[in-house]
Amino acid sequence: MRLPGRALRLLPLLLVPLAVGCSGDQQADYCDAVREHQRELSDVAASEDAGALFDALDTYDELREEAPRDIADDWETVIAPLRRLEELLADHGVDPSTYAADEPPADLDEEERRAIEAAAREVGSERTVAAMAAVEQHALDVCGTPLSR
Repeated sequence: MRLPGRALRLLPLLLVPLAVGCSGDQQADYCDAVREHQRELSDVAASEDAGALFDALDTYDELREEAPRDIADDWETVIAPLRRLEELLADHGVDPSTYAADEPPADLDEEERRAIEAAAREVGSERTVAAMAAVEQHALDVCGTPLSR
């Protein structure tokens, strides 16, 4: 059976609501997760403890898992360097709350210090900062709420 030309032109328009409905559910779940974790992320953002950021990583992971496809890669760009820095600090027994690059722990050798500093630079890189700005803007634009207050 062949569809008439007009039906073929209308077919994509008929399929759009189905696609939007699926992504709408994912979007709603993501926005619910953003609202659910907003207080926790606000506490982390307000903290003066440099190590508090690592407390947010499990929440960031959850948000990445819930995130719509259009923002999931940005979440990964935010999370990956943080996980790498967290891993390096833990591997070398360094407390992120007290680490200072200008006064590293005495038992940290030069190579370990350089690795930690390189990982910290990646966390603060333009790419990571831009990705964080994108997830924050997405939460505002799509969910109507900031990640933190």
